[in-house]
Amino acid sequence: MRNKQPIKSITPLAKTALTVVLIGLCFALTACDPGHYRFDHEYLADIASVELVYYDNPDQRHFLSWVPDHSDDLKPFDESRLRVLETLDENAIPDLTDTLCECLILRAYYAYDSPNGLCIKLSYSDGNFIIVSSDYESYAGYIGKFYANGAVAEFIGCFCDWIDYKTLVNNYFQTKIR
Repeated sequence: MRNKQPIKSITPLAKTALTVVLIGLCFALTACDPGHYRFDHEYLADIASVELVYYDNPDQRHFLSWVPDHSDDLKPFDESRLRVLETLDENAIPDLTDTLCECLILRAYYAYDSPNGLCIKLSYSDGNFIIVSSDYESYAGYIGKFYANGAVAEFIGCFCDWIDYKTLVNNYFQTKIR
């Protein structure tokens, strides 16, 4: 016959430690929200042209985690990799920017170091531009502002919902995303 030990109760110190660990775990799992953002109409008021482009970027790197600030790892925009597919009629620009202002964006959600593939390029009259892209497979993307020379001016984030990007492309351009 086996020697049975009585079950010991949990000490108050162990209960306190377990409670602290559980509270810390809850905090860690809920405190990592990147925050939501919407474009301000004034931020997009000076857009002079909008193009649907293909940006061939086989060197795009996916970050393991969005949490740390990856701004030093962002890559400049290389115009030689850009192919213009369509140019939006300038009369449609206000409608597109209004629609873009309604889209929910994960602020500073670092998924990639640079855009890739099908993108929307919104150009300001001073040559600076915004690149908007999204990826159906990873449900992530890249939204950022660049200076005219291609240097990163500001990383904005990525779409909260891929369907917002698909709707922008499908509603304003001949090229359709299926």
